[in-house]
Amino acid sequence: MCMRIYCQLLTLLFILSISFHTIILGNEGKIKIVIFPFKYNCDSNCLFLGVDDVLRSELIRSGYFEVADQARTYTFIQEAVLYNIIKIENVDVRNVLTKANFVDLFAKIDPKVIIRIAEKTKADFALKGTLSQFGDTFRINIEIVHVKAKETISSLVSECELKDKIPEKIEQLTQQIISICKSVNVQKEIDYIQSNYQLGNFTCNEATERLKALSSEIPSSFLIHYALFLHYLGHIEMRDHLIEEGKVLIDLFTADEENIRCLSFSGIDPFYELANIYCAMGRVDDAIDVYNRVIQIYPINKTKYYRLLGELYKLKGKNELAINAFNQVLNIDQTDYETRLDLASLYEANGDFSSALEQYQCSLKYTKNIIENSRVKDAIKRLQSLNAVHKK
Repeated sequence: MCMRIYCQLLTLLFILSISFHTIILGNEGKIKIVIFPFKYNCDSNCLFLGVDDVLRSELIRSGYFEVADQARTYTFIQEAVLYNIIKIENVDVRNVLTKANFVDLFAKIDPKVIIRIAEKTKADFALKGTLSQFGDTFRINIEIVHVKAKETISSLVSECELKDKIPEKIEQLTQQIISICKSVNVQKEIDYIQSNYQLGNFTCNEATERLKALSSEIPSSFLIHYALFLHYLGHIEMRDHLIEEGKVLIDLFTADEENIRCLSFSGIDPFYELANIYCAMGRVDDAIDVYNRVIQIYPINKTKYYRLLGELYKLKGKNELAINAFNQVLNIDQTDYETRLDLASLYEANGDFSSALEQYQCSLKYTKNIIENSRVKDAIKRLQSLNAVHKK
């Protein structure tokens, strides 16, 4: 039985290497992870001593991780344990304690010490875990520590009642670890792809394929789809792909801190760009739909979107909808001089001279120079004359 379980663990290394697909990056693009030795709470340790070794091999094989040197990591563990245990006079504790003793003592060490050791290995993430037996049930616990954030970002648990199922559970946990670390470290990988493209190390097609591969692995990542959108922007031959990514961005966007920071940092508004593409293609209704949707989800640019929406409705001859959009702008910013002029012209076109005159008169308070002031006064005089004629 012992030998069969061990062979299953070894076989797993080869099977997963065929079935698992991901982007292969250079060392600069890989994420460094340190795996601390597992603590085993089982009737027979020898059955399961390969769990952390399988994790290590699978993470390396994924092409995404660089795993910290095992021997160097164990040296750091020994130093931490020896520093924290009671000194025994005339006894070299290092020679007295076995590896299992060190692992057991390390499991009880302050989490802050674990972070410091991970920092010494220059790792981005750290894994620590246990494999325990409760009667006939086996449980694997793994903690994923984000070293830079100095916190545990996920605790994974998997159970099975048959020893033969342990390799399968390790496989599932390994893929969860990959997914979690990728999600946390998405921006670093995006930066790696973009910088290599800008330096000429990747062709346009290579950068596209890498971003698309990353997107297929983490399909719900707004950051990745935004990176693809920016990549397509400016390539007219990729316009259809840009539109598809724009649609995905609208579906994925939530006004949380990360997404807003992403848009603010780049300075490029994908929703505005998408609407502009539609307008250039003569698809004004699609552009209107974009603004109507993003107004509900992106509060920062609401004034801008309402103004653009009003202009598109005006272009389509839908004056009442345009008036409503421009009034929404003024509800947010009373000082918007240009919007008041647009609103006045719409009222005038509808024959509502009273409302038009009101907007022109209000806009006088917000003119910035003599030219603007004269322009409004001329419009008021013209409208007053026109209004007088209509009254006759």
